[in-house]
Parts: sequence; C-alpha cells; structure tokens
Amino acid sequence: MRNLLFVVSLISFQLFNAQTTPEERATSQTNRMKTELNLTDDQYSKVFDINLGIIMKNDGIKNSTFSEEVKKEVLQSNQQARKSMLKDVLTAAQYETLEKKTAKAIKKKRREKAEKKEVKN
Repeated sequence: MRNLLFVVSLISFQLFNAQTTPEERATSQTNRMKTELNLTDDQYSKVFDINLGIIMKNDGIKNSTFSEEVKKEVLQSNQQARKSMLKDVLTAAQYETLEKKTAKAIKKKRREKAEKKEVKN
C-alpha cells in the first residue's frame, strides 16, 4: 500500500511538472524568491529573466540525446552560471540567505532520498 501511494504521488508530481511551461515554473520560482529574499521590483524582473533562461536551457539538456553523465555536468554548469548571475543582482545579505536556503534544501533532498532508499530495501 505504501509503495502504491508513493508511485501515485510520483506520477502525479511528474504529470504536474510536465504540464507547466518554463514561464510558469520561472514565475513560481521567482515568486518564492521574492517572498524569501524581499526582492525589489527591479530585482524581480532580473531574477525572473535569469530563472527563465536557466530553466529553458535545462529543459533542452534534459530532452537531449547526451549521455546522463554529460547532462549532469551541463546542468551543474548551468546552476553555477545561475548563481553567478544572481550574485550580481542580489545584495550580499540576500545572496547569503539564498545560499543558506539552498544548502538546507539540498540537505533535505538528500535525506529524503536516503529514506526512500531505505524503504526500498
């Protein structure tokens, strides 16, 4: 039963993501950043452009015929480029907050992945 619920949740999540456009995902991500980082209107438009550009690049890579290893490298490179561009737009305090929240989210994702792996075994 637990596995069935997990599979249904995963499929629902994938369908939701597949049905959203890059613009919708960039808007959602930027709105979340606006709330968390108190972005100004000028910062909001610049951050939206950065997020949209990276999302579109990442979508192209994910749908490409490159090997999984190459895809992973390019996606990591895109993330580094995003961070660099955001650093030019955000204040030092905002960027520090973003870094902390990102590190916390990565830690949570790794913990959840480890828990899912334990459930499988």
